[in-house]
Amino acid sequence: MNQKSLPQYRELNQALSKTTLKLHPSQVHGLVSGILCGNPKSSAAWEELVTGGKDPAKTHEVLQALYEASMTQLDDFLFEFQLVLPPDSETLPIRAEALTLWCQGYLTGLKMAQIQIVDRDPGEMTEAINDLIEIAKMNYEEVVASEEDEAAYIELVEYVRMAVILIYQDMREEDASRKTASSSNHLH
Repeated sequence: MNQKSLPQYRELNQALSKTTLKLHPSQVHGLVSGILCGNPKSSAAWEELVTGGKDPAKTHEVLQALYEASMTQLDDFLFEFQLVLPPDSETLPIRAEALTLWCQGYLTGLKMAQIQIVDRDPGEMTEAINDLIEIAKMNYEEVVASEEDEAAYIELVEYVRMAVILIYQDMREEDASRKTASSSNHLH
């Protein structure tokens, strides 16, 4: 495969540390993923938001790799989509905080793509979005390094991953339905 791979957490963290805003790597990946789910043809306006306008070449390169790899993972529907989170060697509270930040970034990305995230019609996608809202509010400070909390964290990460894939697929199906309806209206 010659496609760019998803930058590692530490590599993304290092690149973001050179920006004005110094956002959390997980939050940035969530933001990019949310924008991609809401509007896969989005422009690079998100990059200026993330960097605060300060964008060294290496940072741009890493952010571009993040964007392209995320797009490829979502678009391939091969369930290869992964979240950029701290490695398992980090403490559980740090990883749990990163997961909440990832979800917050994702929801912000959906909003930036003008996707309604509250007061939606019932459905699987609405349930998934509501669950992500709850995970984004999780009190990570109460997480303890226990086998039970570790197992719960692993389940939450997998749930978030699958929810994002579901949302992406549903959004593409909605787009295809709108285009089909629009083109059939023009045949008259």
